[in-house]
Amino acid sequence: MGLAQRVDRPIAASLISVIVFPIISTFISALCAIVLVRDQLLRPRPDKVVWAIAFIMFALAAGTDAFGRSVGWTENLARLYYATGPALVVMFLAIGELYLLFPKFMGRFAPGATILLSAVWVTTVLGASIDNARLEDDGWEAIDRGTSMVALTIAINSIGTLIIVGGLGWSIWRFWKSGTQRHRMIGCALIAVGTIVVGLGGTLTRLGHYEYLYIGMSAGVALIFAGVLWTRRPDSQSVRVASFRQGHSPASRQISRNDSLPALLSPTEDSNALGFVGQHVLILDDGAIDRFCTEWSVPRDDRAAFDRTEARRAWQFRRSLSDEARMRFDGHSVPARRQIVVLFDEVLNSAGVERRDTSVIG
Repeated sequence: MGLAQRVDRPIAASLISVIVFPIISTFISALCAIVLVRDQLLRPRPDKVVWAIAFIMFALAAGTDAFGRSVGWTENLARLYYATGPALVVMFLAIGELYLLFPKFMGRFAPGATILLSAVWVTTVLGASIDNARLEDDGWEAIDRGTSMVALTIAINSIGTLIIVGGLGWSIWRFWKSGTQRHRMIGCALIAVGTIVVGLGGTLTRLGHYEYLYIGMSAGVALIFAGVLWTRRPDSQSVRVASFRQGHSPASRQISRNDSLPALLSPTEDSNALGFVGQHVLILDDGAIDRFCTEWSVPRDDRAAFDRTEARRAWQFRRSLSDEARMRFDGHSVPARRQIVVLFDEVLNSAGVERRDTSVIG
């Protein structure tokens, strides 16, 4: 009995690694997809849609792997796993990153290119032959991966990983240099590390250690999920809002992000509006600025560049700021800066008081 127990232990450990960890990966990926879908419903953006699809496919692939190894493989299960897992997840994550970096360009060409590449990959998988003699024991590995499929897999994964890690690295450097959006910088770092860990998990299978695949996958997806959640955290947990009523000393109070804001602000002078923006809006991260401005009837416009009129308004507003406030303003994305300028010009400064270039934020 003791010998049998010693023999069974590695078998049990192997079963855990090839069934339990895929289930964990499925659960985490599904949670990440739900978070992204929820964010998309609240503030629609194409990168969220693409990333949500990527995590849905990852959950589907991991769940298929766990089901096939615990219940039994069929040709359809093997093709489903290979159609969603080995290449398309990385491809969609990379496309989502490119949407963040080049939104205007990707808006024109990404939908067609994504559909084309997905169709090519799925067609290649459906057309591959399967060794039925190996199917029961080897699962999706029974698929005959010819030269074209191997080349396509390597190309998609290599280029996609480079885009994801490179794009996130550039974002981290930008946030670090500007000294703003600390939570977003940390979140990007976690996503980049998680992507590398997922890639290393796939490398282990090529070295003959399939049982370690989903250990790395689970850890990597958990890091990516943590990064997504971290990017959603505001840099300021609370906002101090002053009443700024003319003829009265400013009375401030602490409010949470869920408090109602309109009743707490009644600016009547241009300098008060500038002071409020500098002290209570520019210090927020992009996500918090979006939530605040949207509540004040200034929804986000995700265009990556100002038009000529917007650029003039933004420059005029920027000239009214102190050096420190200008650095904060310049550190935000174009959509956030556009929201701030519209908030100041059309909401906070709606009394029609002419802006004075000598006004300075303290």
